[in-house]
Amino acid sequence: MAVDYIEENIENVFVYDDHGNNVVDDVFLDELMKEAKSAHRKKRDKAGDWGTKVHEVIEDWIKNKTEPTDLDETQQKVFKLFKEWAIKNKVKFLESEKHLWSEEMWTGGIVDLVFEMDGKKYIGDIKTSSGIYNEAFFQMGAYHLMLESMGVSDIQGYIVINLKKTGQMDMKLAENMKLNQDAFKHALGLYKIINSLK
Repeated sequence: MAVDYIEENIENVFVYDDHGNNVVDDVFLDELMKEAKSAHRKKRDKAGDWGTKVHEVIEDWIKNKTEPTDLDETQQKVFKLFKEWAIKNKVKFLESEKHLWSEEMWTGGIVDLVFEMDGKKYIGDIKTSSGIYNEAFFQMGAYHLMLESMGVSDIQGYIVINLKKTGQMDMKLAENMKLNQDAFKHALGLYKIINSLK
């Protein structure tokens, strides 16, 4: 990201001196280098904004059946794919962006979706990253444990719904819920140990 930023903006550091020679302006060069250092954060934040918007319009559609009007072309495409999937599979949404907690584990979070499909109840997590990673299932294991502590039962699987900036939608199901819950518990335990050593 830093190299790309420099390549895109390098011409801004050249100025003409009193003799008409093309020279590097040290002030602009310093500024260019500072901006280049944070180029990756700006790209990450922009990607986060894209994903946040996708989450917002899906939540609004689930809760209010509101059709979004202010999406870019790719956001509109992935929203349409999500909506078509939900309608085709007769998905019944039970929760959207629900706040969860567990006093026993001392954890909290916000689950994207709890829904019924084909007579089974699932936890769903919408991801706007480039792929589907194991950590998403560990996260849903945590949500499952918190839901159980809040009296919600009969979860039969975890589904990641990956809405990509390429305009594609991928899905992955995990039915080995205990494995993912255990992975979360181990990660939480390690986190607590590391913090106790500080």
